[in-house]
Amino acid sequence: MAVSQHTGANRLKHEKSPYLLQHADNPVDWFAWGDAAFEKARAQNKPVLVSIGYATCHWCHVMAHESFSDPETARIMNENLVNVKIDREERPDLDQIYITAVSALTGSAGWPLNVFLTPDARPFFGGTYFPTHQRFGMASWKQVVQSVGRAWQDPDQRQKLLRSAENITAAVKAHLQDLEAGTGEDRPDRTLLDAAAAGFAQNYDPDAGGFGPAPKFPMPAVLRFLLFYYRRLRFDNDRGKNGQKALDMAVHTLSQISRGGIYDHLGGGFHRYATDNAWHVPHFEKMLYDNAQMIPVLLEAYEITGDSRFARIARQTLDYIHRDMTHELGGFYSAEDADSYGLDLSDAGTHKPEGHKAEGAFYAWKKAEIDSILDKDESEIFCRYYGVSENGNVKADPSGEFSGKNILYAAQSVEKIARKTGTDEKMVESIVQQAAEKLRTARDRRPRPFRDEKILVEWNALMISALVKASRVLGEEAYLDRARKAADFILTRMVSQDGHLYRRWADGQRAIFAMAGDYAMLVQALLDLYEHGLDPAYLRHARQMGAVMLELFFDEKQGGFFMTAAHQDKHLIMRPRDLTDNVIPAANSVAAQNCVRLFRITDEQRFYEAAQKTFQASEKRLRQHPQSAPVLLSALGRFLETQTDAAEAPS
Repeated sequence: MAVSQHTGANRLKHEKSPYLLQHADNPVDWFAWGDAAFEKARAQNKPVLVSIGYATCHWCHVMAHESFSDPETARIMNENLVNVKIDREERPDLDQIYITAVSALTGSAGWPLNVFLTPDARPFFGGTYFPTHQRFGMASWKQVVQSVGRAWQDPDQRQKLLRSAENITAAVKAHLQDLEAGTGEDRPDRTLLDAAAAGFAQNYDPDAGGFGPAPKFPMPAVLRFLLFYYRRLRFDNDRGKNGQKALDMAVHTLSQISRGGIYDHLGGGFHRYATDNAWHVPHFEKMLYDNAQMIPVLLEAYEITGDSRFARIARQTLDYIHRDMTHELGGFYSAEDADSYGLDLSDAGTHKPEGHKAEGAFYAWKKAEIDSILDKDESEIFCRYYGVSENGNVKADPSGEFSGKNILYAAQSVEKIARKTGTDEKMVESIVQQAAEKLRTARDRRPRPFRDEKILVEWNALMISALVKASRVLGEEAYLDRARKAADFILTRMVSQDGHLYRRWADGQRAIFAMAGDYAMLVQALLDLYEHGLDPAYLRHARQMGAVMLELFFDEKQGGFFMTAAHQDKHLIMRPRDLTDNVIPAANSVAAQNCVRLFRITDEQRFYEAAQKTFQASEKRLRQHPQSAPVLLSALGRFLETQTDAAEAPS
């Protein structure tokens, strides 16, 4: 069998996705998703490997270094498979389909996601990270590829794989495509909101905050629902205690997150999640969508409680986005990597960067580094405040990457430090602030983590909404100016002449037809801009985009919204739905909320009917799993208010 030789770069060199470009020099004969890959698979009768990840994914980097960069492994892959790389952030529809398939096969899934498909794109086997050598009971990646290749070439074994593909595809369709409405005896009502709040209370960690054990994600959609729930019930004599409990859970969780190492105390912004229960040791990548959602939650907590800490952290996060994550034309970059090269600053930055990247190298500190940058008294107070110790402050460190290092977290209060050191509280605050600024300046001499500079409509729209909220709550016009500039970036550079939206802009080029999430988040952002300044242009754009959203994605038969348009990609084995409000709210939830808002503003019946049908279609799912869709439940709450207002209006 002839095998193409590696000539220094593969097809991915022509792509714009930073993730795909990271694999452009692999000896693997990678394809991007599309006709060429499936034509080759059919012509050569080979299974397709779909390998899905994203540019700032730590374990994606590990597998790329161990396996995809290895010539022998690449040879085995090229002989047995047609290999396809997908950026999950560019194609969330494909990611949704195939991660659901792997979850059905193994019970869990993550990234890198490696799925084996038939030449007609149906999944029959898959997993996540595979080691380069067999260990811990896991087969090596080469063994997996060779086993799949042998099974496919054996007629009897191939029939088993095809039956597996048929069964897995049916299971994925049942999970992602079919909606089963309720019996009709019970309409969606406020008891669904009560059930969700009760469910969150049951899983709540009263000590550390958050919901469930480590790894712990901030889950801003949950926190925002709890604040919404409190506001609904604060004047309800019968249920006011439930609302207060929701507020307490949200505020305590926000306080603990803001104290922990998951928050970047020097530069602002939140890391993706905490690996420990106390929010201290994060997975260090920073995602635009996390920060865009944390800002409104913090500001709503500030509005309710008056606690200036929340406003301060929101401002610092906004500063981080403006300083480090904003394109000169106004759009926002996607993410910063968890890994970077190390550089010891205790020697005035004269050391060369270490030869390999390490998780958190940009953010962690040795005490000697801090002592070399700050004055003695300054360092003492700073180290007390942020829990810095000589031997490092990371207690659980299986990898050993943080041995002798410190991850900053708010360990002691200003009041406690003032008592122990005999220093005035205002002086302590001033010293901590000045020391943090010195260390941030020093940290900027370190090699920065890789930044994924593609611009996604969905994530940018979340950030626009955050900026509008910040302008309203904090009273700063500059935030509104940034929101308008970002909205104009999307409307002028990412919308075609016929009014259709593209999802991604990178290196001056727009590409990939937008999905329901892009339309839903953009309509939400445009409505936020309109409601803040009453500029009719934003309402006109929101109404137009809302109409296109209904045309392309609404399911007239069952209700609810698909992720993709009907003929968006001929290789899709189904039109998936996005129904769970996870780290990013589901398109279905935000689209329903938009329809409620558009109806209230325009009185157009089509938006009312789409919202009503979506809630009805979701009723059974919400009754069985109310915690799965906090954004949809918030939309339902507003919809019920709309119905009440209509019923009470004079005839």
